[in-house]
Amino acid sequence: MSMSEGKTGGEDTQTPRPKRGLKVPLIAAIITVLLILSFSGLLFMQISQGKGPQSATSTETPTPTPTPTSIYMETPPPQAVFYDTFINNALGWSTVSTAGYYRTVKSRKLILTNTNPGTTLIESLPTNSIYDNFTVSVDLTILKAGGNDSVGIYIRGDSNLDHDYRIDLKGDGTFDIAKEYLDSKNNPQSIFLDGPRNSSALNPSGAQNTVTVIVDGSQLQLLLNNVKVSTVHDSDYATGQVALFARAGGDSSGVTVSFSKVEVDKHLE
Repeated sequence: MSMSEGKTGGEDTQTPRPKRGLKVPLIAAIITVLLILSFSGLLFMQISQGKGPQSATSTETPTPTPTPTSIYMETPPPQAVFYDTFINNALGWSTVSTAGYYRTVKSRKLILTNTNPGTTLIESLPTNSIYDNFTVSVDLTILKAGGNDSVGIYIRGDSNLDHDYRIDLKGDGTFDIAKEYLDSKNNPQSIFLDGPRNSSALNPSGAQNTVTVIVDGSQLQLLLNNVKVSTVHDSDYATGQVALFARAGGDSSGVTVSFSKVEVDKHLE
């Protein structure tokens, strides 16, 4: 009896053997799956962190580098309400160029080139400020100009520069002060308040000239290289904008001027 119980017990203990044999590959399979999942998770983390060689190329976003034109580095004189020596274009001068009209700011210069005969390339101060009594001083050099070409400054100009005073330095070595206006038919006209005429104070093309205009009430004084060369009176325009220009004459082959300093000082009341 005890033997048969032992056999029964033996048979019972032999019956689970096939099941133990199945556990080994099952456990191995589970371990393999876990290893695969673990490796996949690690690979996913590396890719998401941009550590993979492909990810570094495809997902990296470069950090923008500030350009040197974003900060103006020179301190204006205390009396100046506008001042620029063109270290960069932080003040926002127009550099839009179209066919025949070219504007650039580089190498401490604002350069205007006009190759369209009978036209004027205008560069208004970027602030678009309106001035009444003030002094404007500009350092400029005529790089190329024919006898009928001119460069210079508009003062007390309206929004379209239809009404203004214009200071001309011409390619033939003369200067003038003109008054511009529209006639009864809205045609542009101009009359000379002084000149055109020569002055020993005016440097020739290729050399720098400092042009200073002092406007006080109806009086306008012009200085060339710190020498007073003209005083005129006109009361028609009391306020307005300041602008620079390069005008190509009717027979022009192109005019180019560079400006290296522009300063406007407001008169104290």
